[in-house]
Amino acid sequence: MSIILADLFHATKKTYQLQLLAGAAGLNNPIAWVQFTEDSATTDFLTGGELIITTGMSANSDRWLYDFITRLIAQKTSGLILNTGRYLFAEAISEEVINLCTVHHFPLFTMPWKIHLAAIMQDYGNRIFIQSYQEDRTTMAFSRLLLHPDEPEASIDTLNSLGYETAAPYLVLVTPAPEIQARLTEALRQVATRCYHFRLREVWVAIFLNPDSAALTQAISGFDAEPTASPGLAVCFGSGELTDSLLTLQRSYQQALFALKIAQKQQLRQLRFADLGLFKVFFAVPDPAILAALADDSLSRLEAHDARSQSSLTATLRLYLEHDGSIQAVADASFTHRNTINYRMKKIRQLLKMDLLTMEEKFNLRLAFMIKDYLAL
Repeated sequence: MSIILADLFHATKKTYQLQLLAGAAGLNNPIAWVQFTEDSATTDFLTGGELIITTGMSANSDRWLYDFITRLIAQKTSGLILNTGRYLFAEAISEEVINLCTVHHFPLFTMPWKIHLAAIMQDYGNRIFIQSYQEDRTTMAFSRLLLHPDEPEASIDTLNSLGYETAAPYLVLVTPAPEIQARLTEALRQVATRCYHFRLREVWVAIFLNPDSAALTQAISGFDAEPTASPGLAVCFGSGELTDSLLTLQRSYQQALFALKIAQKQQLRQLRFADLGLFKVFFAVPDPAILAALADDSLSRLEAHDARSQSSLTATLRLYLEHDGSIQAVADASFTHRNTINYRMKKIRQLLKMDLLTMEEKFNLRLAFMIKDYLAL
């Protein structure tokens, strides 16, 4: 999480008499650094995320500013402050330049000549450095808390010093997306008192303090990945349940990872752990061998028969349960004659030694299939 341009602008616009001329839609851009430059040729050395300041001293034509901003946009810089009153003048900025910044969501500011460049650059540099230092501490503390929950004291002390209370409602969201666009991070900032996001191992993690769950769901539903960033790759999100303390935050994190795994398997945009039904119960069982044994009690005879005879009785039984015992529906779903399905069901009843008539029998078998699906994740 870098410092956001909007936060910097609103905090310092009076001090430095900043005026936003265009590109307001890009105020959510993060800032990596502040850079003073006068020469268009030096833009090739920019790496992205810089807030640029210029006086326009090198302007040698009416077209200079348009071309300069075009190069800054291409280098993915965060915005431009024009130090006006000597070489550049606000009233002389063309509509073409304004439109360019508006279309590309590129914030363009003016600052009067009387403001000392050294003052604003030192101030912004210090703010960015402090923000970076705090982010490093926050990321390290949250990472330790999620990966090493048995040793929470040092992490919680650090987070307390950064304004995160121990006893408060928190929720964790995860996604495997390599990066998250600024417009989504801004939307996520609006759904909670605080939102902190960082990369942890293979996933991008967002931690929310006192979130609005409905607003969070809506923010994710309205998000579409940039096609150029990950062509053909659907972005999935998994979220854990709300926890009441930093001490139990790791539980929400593990739940979010599990919900994400199922969302990916089912190709869903987002999935909440709270919506997983019986899978929540399975997740709470510490030893998966217990679940495996429970499923085997119901299905091992069929699976052993299928292995010996190269038959598909287990698959037929699953369809039979899914279609509420309708032979015709099973035949249609498996592209098999109903007489063949009737024969298989007779064999299944013999092997299982049950009539498949009572709710208890059907529930135990459906439960066994659900456990198989869970263990296969």
